[in-house]
Amino acid sequence: MLELLQYLGKFHPVILHLPIGALYFTFCLALADKYFKDNFSVPIRIGLFFSFVSAVISCLLGYFLSLSGEYGEKLLNLHMWLGISTAVLNGFLLWIHYKSLFKNRFLSFFGLTIIILTVTGHFGASMTHGEDFLTPPSFENEVVVELKDSINLYSQVIRPILNNKCVKCHNQSKSKGGLLMDSMDNMIRGGKSGNIFVANNSLESHMYNYLVLPMDDDLHMPPEDNRQLKTHEIELIKYWIDSGAYSEKFEKIQDSNNELIRNLASFFPKPIATAPPPKISHLQTLQKLNFRIERNSNENNLIEIKFLGEVLENKHIKALLNVKNQLIKLDLSNSNLNDRMIAKLGSLEKLLYLKINYTKISERGLANISKSVVSLNLNNTNIDFESLSSFLQKSNVKNVYLWNTNISSDDQKELKNLSSADLNFGIKDFSKNMPLLAPVLLDNKTLFSDSLIIEFYKPPGNPEIRYTTNGKAPDSLSKLYTGPFSINESLTFKAKSFKKGWKSSKTIEVNYFETGGTFEKYKLRESPSKTYYNPSKLFDGVLGSTNFRDGTWNGFLKVSDSESGITNSGDMIVELDLPSKNKIKSIGVNVLTSMNAYITYPENIELYDISSDKESLLSSKKIPKSKIGEVPAMKIYNVQLNKKDVKKVRLVVTSNKKLPKSHVAEGEYAWLFVSEIIGLK
Repeated sequence: MLELLQYLGKFHPVILHLPIGALYFTFCLALADKYFKDNFSVPIRIGLFFSFVSAVISCLLGYFLSLSGEYGEKLLNLHMWLGISTAVLNGFLLWIHYKSLFKNRFLSFFGLTIIILTVTGHFGASMTHGEDFLTPPSFENEVVVELKDSINLYSQVIRPILNNKCVKCHNQSKSKGGLLMDSMDNMIRGGKSGNIFVANNSLESHMYNYLVLPMDDDLHMPPEDNRQLKTHEIELIKYWIDSGAYSEKFEKIQDSNNELIRNLASFFPKPIATAPPPKISHLQTLQKLNFRIERNSNENNLIEIKFLGEVLENKHIKALLNVKNQLIKLDLSNSNLNDRMIAKLGSLEKLLYLKINYTKISERGLANISKSVVSLNLNNTNIDFESLSSFLQKSNVKNVYLWNTNISSDDQKELKNLSSADLNFGIKDFSKNMPLLAPVLLDNKTLFSDSLIIEFYKPPGNPEIRYTTNGKAPDSLSKLYTGPFSINESLTFKAKSFKKGWKSSKTIEVNYFETGGTFEKYKLRESPSKTYYNPSKLFDGVLGSTNFRDGTWNGFLKVSDSESGITNSGDMIVELDLPSKNKIKSIGVNVLTSMNAYITYPENIELYDISSDKESLLSSKKIPKSKIGEVPAMKIYNVQLNKKDVKKVRLVVTSNKKLPKSHVAEGEYAWLFVSEIIGLK
């Protein structure tokens, strides 16, 4: 029951936008009703009723979500009671409007409700994204750091790194994985996965080895979309752990330890020319206009900006000019930037690095680029020999990147002789043998009962995505993906990226299954291990991968402890209520084998009819044993219902219990891993 409530709680972020939007809109109607003398009584009442009902639902779902225990109690309680207060005030507004009471004070009460709603939303955002989520970068007038002959590595180096890159997701108000990293004591306690560091052994410490995993690994930290640690920061964490992970000890800087000195020098760079801090209002405006802002360094007030949109307007240019004294690096690639716009940016006197790849810049625009620019990216533009040679004679640029431009090989040589700047034209036909990245699906759900939307992330470089739904390999003539589309039957989907001048990508293959219904009521008779406990994932429509740590698997292990009284058969036993209107003919179980991780396929699967007091065996299946040395794999095994009018069944997935002979852990209990239980047609 708890798992079901927690699952329902996940809809809280979806539902809560309904009362917010409805209440703000209704407030506007109330203002118009009072000051413009229009009669909006009926829509105001409808808006208040709708927002009240959705607010109550949102409060309930929010409470269910809080049961996960991943949110700080103090901030959670504040957000919860403010949310309840908003719902109560909403109901009060509906009542007094219906009864025509306090007409002169109705708008005042409404304004108070809007204020409390806004504060509630602020605390909700702080819980979800961290308390500093809505805080723009802070700036100081001057920062000076001096490297001494001894240093407290934890307080002066490690703690600032963690605060900057890790505490956002591991704090009192948001503790992913049950882990808090806001203090040394909390880090020692660890999280749901145990200790995060082992003193004197960085290779056994998740605090280090998760940092150096490949970016696409699910365990890589920080997550891919977050700010990553720099190489010297990772090395400093490694050094701190290997040197004992002390919090109070001062480390003497030895002249012979060149690597440590080099990493500390990178962490404590020499102060460079400073600028006055930018105004917070200017930074907030840039964020609203779809600009990403980063500090150039903790030791100065200079900033780096990238435009994340596609359409630039005058308001964007004006916002950039507001920070001209701090802007050092600007990226306007893949936008509609033109010569007229670039002319307005000529007054960016601090600008050193400019990227305008994939834009319509021409000779006229080049002439207006700020003379301060020393590095310029012009890849994939229509710049030619004449326009570039004219620009190079007048500018102070030192590095220009000109991949895929309209400049011939002979002209490239001549330009290099004319200018002292480093001109990088890339490698000739560099893309000829370079494969494109494979397409990436937006949703990894593969099971559906009615239909399913297939959608891809926007691929870098804008290649074509071609696909098939008949299991055949896609080629350059296969159907072109132009946008999301739906499927309504089981099929094998394959897709591939194509682009002229590039080697096509690897083919991705996904098997989609149409199910006969969804299991909404279930009861586990044997509980999964706490380490791999994800009951709600058994029915979420997402098949696991061969990585048993990906969060989609439930792990079962035989336990028999007479002292503690804890016992577990190691089997998965679950009772399922079949949907009233279903087309289920068999039940599939997605299981895993990974002998190196002590995981084997089950021994057999049995399905019993327990609709009445007298249970009966419907069907069973013997599963081939896992083999030593085989690569990790997963399969769906199904057992037939073999009977009509079945209302309730018991599914028993029996573990192989012990690892076979010749296994490195022969005789030890084997794991049974189940990712999904599926009702198949």
